[in-house]
Amino acid sequence: MQTENHLQLHILVVEDHDLLRKMFSEAFRNIHTVHTASSAEEGWKLYLDKTPDIVFLDIGLPDTSGHELAHRIKERNPASYVIMATSSDYEEDMEEAARNNADGFIVKPFDKKKITGYIDRYLEKHLRQS
Repeated sequence: MQTENHLQLHILVVEDHDLLRKMFSEAFRNIHTVHTASSAEEGWKLYLDKTPDIVFLDIGLPDTSGHELAHRIKERNPASYVIMATSSDYEEDMEEAARNNADGFIVKPFDKKKITGYIDRYLEKHLRQS
């Protein structure tokens, strides 16, 4: 579906902080469909049900590591587009994200511009492959 010269994407945000989930939803609700989850298990169920175009995934989730969920997602669909979003800039987390083939890494606090940059990269990649 086209809206304002953009594809309408399905975005999944797996984030345990209410404010950040709300920020994602509010920032893109008139442009894209945003699904949110507060835990890895809820995120996995939504991933399977909604097959989102982009997943923004927090590392520090209450039930399991976001790294584990990224691994599960990439194992199921290697072409999935997963961006790790975390307050950690530890090199180990960045290396783990790379091992899980994450497509990007955003360190909190992040803003709409950083998030939009990853959405734009997804769209460029998707439109080139079409």
